[in-house]
Amino acid sequence: MYRLTSLNSLFTAHNLAAWLVYNLPMFTHRNFIPGWALVISLFLLTACQAATTQTPNVPGFFYLLSPLGQNPAILVADHPGDAARLSIPLNPPADCTLFALRPAPHGRWIAVEWECSFGPAVELFDTANGNSHFALSDPTIDSRFLAWQPDGSAIYLKIGTLSVPQTLRVDVETSKALELPVSPFAYDLTASPDGSRVLYSLTKGIGFGSETWLAGPDGQNPSQLLVDAGNITALANYSPDGSQVAYIRFPDNQQATPPGELWVMDAQGFKPRKLAEADAGRGFAPVWSPDGSKIAFIGRASPDKPDALTLNIYDLKTSNLTTVYPAAGTAPGTQPAWAPDGSAIAFSDTPQPTGQVPTGQVPTGQVPTGHMNQPGSDTINVWFYEISSGHVSKLVSGACCAGWIR
Repeated sequence: MYRLTSLNSLFTAHNLAAWLVYNLPMFTHRNFIPGWALVISLFLLTACQAATTQTPNVPGFFYLLSPLGQNPAILVADHPGDAARLSIPLNPPADCTLFALRPAPHGRWIAVEWECSFGPAVELFDTANGNSHFALSDPTIDSRFLAWQPDGSAIYLKIGTLSVPQTLRVDVETSKALELPVSPFAYDLTASPDGSRVLYSLTKGIGFGSETWLAGPDGQNPSQLLVDAGNITALANYSPDGSQVAYIRFPDNQQATPPGELWVMDAQGFKPRKLAEADAGRGFAPVWSPDGSKIAFIGRASPDKPDALTLNIYDLKTSNLTTVYPAAGTAPGTQPAWAPDGSAIAFSDTPQPTGQVPTGQVPTGQVPTGHMNQPGSDTINVWFYEISSGHVSKLVSGACCAGWIR
């Protein structure tokens, strides 16, 4: 007589199907295959396969629309300038304000960071159907976004910053989390384009400088690449082919928005070199063009002017530095996003210098804050820069945080 070893197996279609398939040879050996066993096993295996089929990704262009006095929404269109095909409302959780949008490098997901009374939280939005869920099953656990897995299947989070710091990799579909055995002092992480390595930086506090380490995808077998006793290395990003890493370096001191520098090194940590002056302290990472020949980044009109932000492009082939923006009285408000073919850049501007927010104008939780430079009104805009012509045009008014779904 054959029976299931656990009653819990009765509640899992996959387990039941697997049990039937495992035991069918025994029935065959006795020259007896019950028809019900064969039909049910095939049905359940088919059902399991259908249940794990992922929603197809539809490429497109998105931006965050935040009308004055209304909750923001992510609008998704086929191309820049097209009418939106999908509007995804963002409903701020209690005591939370919007901090940043983080689109996956590939796939349909956008991670939204909230700044809440209990700490940061990350919610995942599906641009194929508008559904969302928090990255962690318990959304009240503070979680700070670190990076995407390159294929968009998982995100890296820093949790428990003020209690028991941990670095996790979380599957976006199942919320299954894996703890990486990296230092609790790690503050920055990025994954190589092929997903085979993670690069992370850590510091033990102000005045201790920083260290940069390279490890396997699960954080195993770490090796030290950089040690800088007087500076902080942060916001590292791999080139598309994985051969180089761009990062921002800035002085290790208590200045909130210190002057920074754009640096590049090879993937093994060798040949580090400074490319240009940059902004620091606001979390603007350097962004590689799809062909790896250029880097877009946020700089300053002068290192000693923290509110005079500029959008720049550094050409690694020619060493030319092009200042794309700003216009008078404005400054870039979010980090730039490259078009998939490298022909253009989308970015946002804000009429207010960072930290200067008009009071009494916008209800809490209804406009971008923090990483988005607190625009304070609906006058923030999305702009479009064409690489070949150098033409800059306003794409959407009262919006920000544009990018592409790949």
